[in-house]
Amino acid sequence: MSTNHINYLSRDFDSIKSELINYSKSNYPQLSDNFGNDSSISSWLVDLMSDCVDSLNYHIDRVFQNTQMNSTNSKAALMNMARSNGLKVPGPKAGMCEVEFSCILPAGYNENGKVDISQPNWNAAPVIQRNCVVAAGNLSYTIDENIDFSEQFNSNAFSNRSYRPRRNANGEITAYTVTKTAIATAGSRKVYKKVLTDSDIYPFMEVMLPDNDVINVESVIFKGSSNINVSPEISEYYVNEEEYQFRNGAVTTYRFFETQALTDQWRWGSFLKPDANGNLENELVHDKYDPDDYVDYNEENRVTRIYRGGWRPLRQKFITEYTDNGYMKLIFGSGVDYQEYPTDATSYAQYRMSAVINNDMLGVLPKAGWTMFVLYNVGGGIETNVAKGAVNTIKSMQTDFPNISGDKSVTGALKGQILRTISVTNVSNGVVGKNAPSANELKYMIKYNTASQERCVTLKDYKARLMQMPPKYGAPFRCSVIEENNKIVLSILGMSADGSLYKAIPSTLAENIENYLSHYKNIGDYVEIKSGKIYNIGFMIDAFIDKSYNSADVIANIISTVKKYMDVNNLDMGEDIFIGDLNKEISLIDGLISLIDVKIYKINGGGYSSDKCPLPSTTDTAMNDCATTDEQLFTIAGAEVEKIDLDAVDSVLLGDNDAMYEIKQDTDIQVRVKQK
Repeated sequence: MSTNHINYLSRDFDSIKSELINYSKSNYPQLSDNFGNDSSISSWLVDLMSDCVDSLNYHIDRVFQNTQMNSTNSKAALMNMARSNGLKVPGPKAGMCEVEFSCILPAGYNENGKVDISQPNWNAAPVIQRNCVVAAGNLSYTIDENIDFSEQFNSNAFSNRSYRPRRNANGEITAYTVTKTAIATAGSRKVYKKVLTDSDIYPFMEVMLPDNDVINVESVIFKGSSNINVSPEISEYYVNEEEYQFRNGAVTTYRFFETQALTDQWRWGSFLKPDANGNLENELVHDKYDPDDYVDYNEENRVTRIYRGGWRPLRQKFITEYTDNGYMKLIFGSGVDYQEYPTDATSYAQYRMSAVINNDMLGVLPKAGWTMFVLYNVGGGIETNVAKGAVNTIKSMQTDFPNISGDKSVTGALKGQILRTISVTNVSNGVVGKNAPSANELKYMIKYNTASQERCVTLKDYKARLMQMPPKYGAPFRCSVIEENNKIVLSILGMSADGSLYKAIPSTLAENIENYLSHYKNIGDYVEIKSGKIYNIGFMIDAFIDKSYNSADVIANIISTVKKYMDVNNLDMGEDIFIGDLNKEISLIDGLISLIDVKIYKINGGGYSSDKCPLPSTTDTAMNDCATTDEQLFTIAGAEVEKIDLDAVDSVLLGDNDAMYEIKQDTDIQVRVKQK
């Protein structure tokens, strides 16, 4: 009986050849004698067919392998899978670190023109323009904001300035060392220039950047002319408008904004006011602020500045995408932006077709004859996570003295002297630097990627979205979200310049939060914004210490341990605090023989928070056997103090969802010791 098929498991050359010969011998015995002759036609045909089938099977296997995420090792295949699943594949990430700039300023002057040693002469304060480049060896880092030593705030509206006096041999104040902190981002900044022609303009036009290690695109602007011989100022790239004339420029500038998708119709941003000449000024140039912006004050210290923001319609937009070989391309929209309605029939027909087919919902295209400037960063990688203190060189910077008008004391020699005192160092280790994702990392990113719905459905969505609001618009330090009486209740707390919590909700902040969340919340959700609660507490700690140790050092270590454990930067609203864990950390301090007792007190009023901790109270008594003095109780002048009954709460400071515990002052931690 003849065999009408071959083994389906035969997939390589040798096994396929063997099956074909057996098949022929079974079904065509008259040809069987020719297969042993390598020069025969039969042998040639069998070899040829075996090779073709072997090759075909190989490519079938490869295609199947590269269409299955778990089996493929091809990065190109994984990149295509990511795009199909709506995942925007990241490139290399740049390391970031906090740097501290310092300069020496002379003492200031009072209204009578006499030296005022109470503060520096802010008129002599320089401004280091954004795009300053600092370095750690061969690695470059860019500063993305102006460093204005006369201004207490950074561009995100947080206080980042301090100063300390410099004294001569007689102890007299002669000058001040002024420091400003900023974020330095690894990478070199480049500009790609291209004059657009008619052939460049097509729906969803793509522009490929020439480098294969692009970290990100900072900004894309177009000048409405092909005759641009001077590169734009760095500040022009950051004007928060789609169309403007910068500083009385004759050529109109068009800024295109990067979005997650071309379907995005809105962007969150500031509202700028025209200057006296009708032109828009960049709010970051010399840190000029809108007088309507809110400034919060905490006694003598300015805490934060809040800009007024809102959702703005977006037509000029683009997205970025990495190619399989690591290059970045920019993809623009498809709409044609007609400045005027065409009058002739042909152009009008094109206009109407464009309005239907290439509408501006997916973004408009630039125009032929415009000059494109792309500001982007290259570099990044894990090697940019440098150690603390490694950044110590200023490679390039541009400075200005915008406040010297009318101050004759600020001479050219003094300016030169001040500039020579400028130095920089990173006060934190570099973080977040990372290489481009590997094939295995891409697999996990695709597997667990969920396309963002850009809306708030759960309470966690509201909290996560609120914390993403740009800080310059008043993003809170901590927030909590609960549902109460069919309302979404947001409780927020801020942080002052001295690191303490505060409850004030500026009207500008509340308005910004409401406007920001309106873009993401469900139609039926009603959002209420209120201040969170601050529970001020104090500690009384009794301990035995080894008399061979310096008692002051041991006490200082105990206080430091409590402060670190209770640091609000390490806590969240509604978080429970376990005193047993704190006791364990205190017990590990050198020189401490025994931790006798830890008492905790709730404090309110008299300069402390008006919110009273709801935990149960108990009566306090003195511990004469341990105290270094006669009877000593925990008291604060002008404030109400009650001891918390830790036994009733199992030594746990139970958190309320809208509240945080805080030690307001170092003096609220008291330590009583007995030496042995």
